[in-house]
Amino acid sequence: MRALRFAPLHALLAAPYDWAGAIERAVEDAGHFDATIVLLSRLDPWVRDSLPRGIHVLDAVDSMRRSMEERARESSPLTRWIWRIESRRAGRAEAEAARAYDRVVVVNEEDCAELGAIAIGNGVNVAPLDDAPRIYDFGFWGRLAYFANRDAALWLIGEIWPAIRARRPNATLIIAGADAPAKIRAVDGRDGISVQSPVDDISALARRVNVALIPVRYGTGQSNKVLEAAEAGCAIVATSKAMRGLDALTPHVRIAESVEEFATICGGRGAAAPLRDPKLREIVTTHYSRSATLARLREVAA
Repeated sequence: MRALRFAPLHALLAAPYDWAGAIERAVEDAGHFDATIVLLSRLDPWVRDSLPRGIHVLDAVDSMRRSMEERARESSPLTRWIWRIESRRAGRAEAEAARAYDRVVVVNEEDCAELGAIAIGNGVNVAPLDDAPRIYDFGFWGRLAYFANRDAALWLIGEIWPAIRARRPNATLIIAGADAPAKIRAVDGRDGISVQSPVDDISALARRVNVALIPVRYGTGQSNKVLEAAEAGCAIVATSKAMRGLDALTPHVRIAESVEEFATICGGRGAAAPLRDPKLREIVTTHYSRSATLARLREVAA
């Protein structure tokens, strides 16, 4: 595994599995592969030497180097140096990996130049909207243990939500997603907040929300929760960071960067109606549907 000498510690997340054996069994079962797609840069060191013949595509999703830089920016001074070292190692590993593949794919055009990649955005399944009532005034969701989502949820709970409730004392908020930390679970039932973790069906939950609040301050790639909210017919109030790589949607979203901006935009009793833009769902259907994304990926792997 010559690629391991470049690998950051983050690559150890993929270590426990017998990747070489799995690839060998896949070839025995299915025969020749025209193309092989490797998902995430951290998997590359464990599989590259075992890949079957044909076109090799690295679906990096986003720049691991930039992701580690984001972690460093969010971390305490005691751990920041670890993430900065990881960022440098990740940059070297990704540069070396990018040269070894026929194609590299990312979800955000910001990462294209660094990795010599093609941008193919995330996709969501588009389904008909139902007539069920939107029982939550506001909502935020995502994998809540992920540092960027955890930060957004805690900022929402600790500062943004009290400012909104000061203007709308009866407003309700759902915070949902897998692996909610104890600090987030603790607010369930307080001040109009409900916490749901885990969630069986994000699409169904989003259809019960009037306004998606997405106060994301960190992260790379694309924010799936924005696409999910748009597909569900929600109005969206988000930071510019949350809208990274989603330029087609941004003009139809209200951007807020501070507690006061979130509270001002969301403070009116009829906030959902003027905030909702039907173009959001139309754009998701035409630009970010799962079928459209898969069609572009097929072209890359051809």
